[in-house]
Amino acid sequence: MRHSVRLAVAATLAACLTGSLVAVSADQAVAAGSKLADDFNGDGYRDLAIGMPGKTISGQQDAGAVLLTFGSAHGLTAKHVYITQNSTGIPGTPGYQDFFGSSLASGDLDRDGYADLLVGSEGDASGNGSVTVLWGGSSPFRSALALPSGPSYPSRLFGTDIAVGDFTGDSRPDVAVSGQTSLRLYSGTFTRTKAPAGHDVTGPDSTSSGHLAAGDFTGDGKSELAVVQQKTALVYSQAPGTADTDSFTAQARLAGGDHVAAGDLNGDGRDDLAIALSNPRLNPNGLADPSNGSGYITVRYGDPRIDGGLAPSGRIYHQNTAGIPGANEKEDEFGAAMSIDDINGDHRADLAVGIPYETLGRAIRAGDVLVLRANASGLTTTGAARYSQDTTGIPGSTENNDVFGSQVHLADFNRDGKADLAVSAPYEDRGNGALWHLRGASSGLNTSNVSVYGPKQYGLSSASGIGETLLG
Repeated sequence: MRHSVRLAVAATLAACLTGSLVAVSADQAVAAGSKLADDFNGDGYRDLAIGMPGKTISGQQDAGAVLLTFGSAHGLTAKHVYITQNSTGIPGTPGYQDFFGSSLASGDLDRDGYADLLVGSEGDASGNGSVTVLWGGSSPFRSALALPSGPSYPSRLFGTDIAVGDFTGDSRPDVAVSGQTSLRLYSGTFTRTKAPAGHDVTGPDSTSSGHLAAGDFTGDGKSELAVVQQKTALVYSQAPGTADTDSFTAQARLAGGDHVAAGDLNGDGRDDLAIALSNPRLNPNGLADPSNGSGYITVRYGDPRIDGGLAPSGRIYHQNTAGIPGANEKEDEFGAAMSIDDINGDHRADLAVGIPYETLGRAIRAGDVLVLRANASGLTTTGAARYSQDTTGIPGSTENNDVFGSQVHLADFNRDGKADLAVSAPYEDRGNGALWHLRGASSGLNTSNVSVYGPKQYGLSSASGIGETLLG
């Protein structure tokens, strides 16, 4: 569901920057099951989906593509599967500004032990948008299914963001999909040939669409859904004592933003929520801006005593917060990407923050990543660290408009109990894009054995924009 910063970044940088699958039947065998929501081939290791929604396919500009790179005992590898709407078994055909891969989410929808990948194509069918489920298996993504999208109209942008969670409490994954002005919920039985019809969720106002994050904020075993727009964020869940999808309604209203992430920061068994307003000057939310236009994050902790599970107020972090390295500078895009997971294995999640417009030395919009650790009280600035291509051990060097940190994703790719950091710079080398893999350790991220993957490693052409979106 980790949505791209394409609209905020690509338009500005444009002026600065001058395959197919084997045709076989779907996997029928039931896997032993790793039970990981992002293990697409069932080998017990987490995998990573990488979106390239701006990639030209068959001469169609911005048709888009997705690349799946596999985890292993050594972490992420160059072993991969490459998918476009030209690939065998994938519905649709590449079209101008389809943006296939504009959003990504995952879960075992058909409960066969293999994770499945949901791919948003928000520009498909002249802006109506679509979402495709790519089915996992021992050889994943050999078949797919388009979700029934409901009403069709220009500029709907269905598939702007996607979230997977157990919103109805039936121990089955449900899917939420947002569009320009809509939110659609799919609850029920998924098979490889049929998905639930879905229904539109009505919000109290236009905030029924936006950036999405699923998390169990109340600790009751059901997922809540945070829907974040510029000025308002709503927390949806089933009304207490109800079981039907019609009762999935807004339970709380919070201040808005432009990016969101959920995870258990303080280790209390309830998920917490981080909402970023990465560009307060461009996208003001109507509140005072403590960051002077640099961007800031508000963190709220899960609480079963509160409707929706999250308090209206929260703790605010920006680059002038005591203990955070750096300083607020206008339009740094602090919080343009976020991810939450446990880097050091202490059973409390940490927060990775992308700052893709950060200027480093003379390199404008070079970008970097901030990592904040957490303890029993939640996030702390003690031990806060920043990482860029100028950090010792990280391959490359800072250059104008790399936008390193455009996407970040924390996950334990090598199954050692510590989350690793995947970080992308989609405009690295004038739009080729690249992905870096930093391994987690008890002391934090390890920079002594960093891997980097670009067009050469993945066998892609130049100007692929690798990492414009990442699975989140």
